[in-house]
Amino acid sequence: MQWYFKYDPNTFEFIPGAIRADEQPDNTTTVEPTGFYGLPKWNPSTNSWTGQSMNDYLAEQKANAGQQVDPQQQQLAQLLQMIVSLKADSAMNKAQIASLTAKLATAQSAKTGGATNV
Repeated sequence: MQWYFKYDPNTFEFIPGAIRADEQPDNTTTVEPTGFYGLPKWNPSTNSWTGQSMNDYLAEQKANAGQQVDPQQQQLAQLLQMIVSLKADSAMNKAQIASLTAKLATAQSAKTGGATNV
């Protein structure tokens, strides 16, 4: 008795499971479909299974994980950008207030003729 691995006769896609039999059933092979992610396909011309290997799948997942941005990290970066922008606005406002205060003091001094109230 031997183990046989089934595939769909139309798509050649692996059908999960195995059959133990004395004679080889139709649409089966003795080649075990191991090391694949998902369902591999039988290639009768090469007498082998084809599909995405587990190593390729894991490498793809690792590459995709590096491209994904953590939503909390993204929000933190946005908040930091807002803080930097607000600090710049605050510094500009302080400069404007100082300039306007100086102009107001000059205008009041000119209006009173330089005299100050004590």
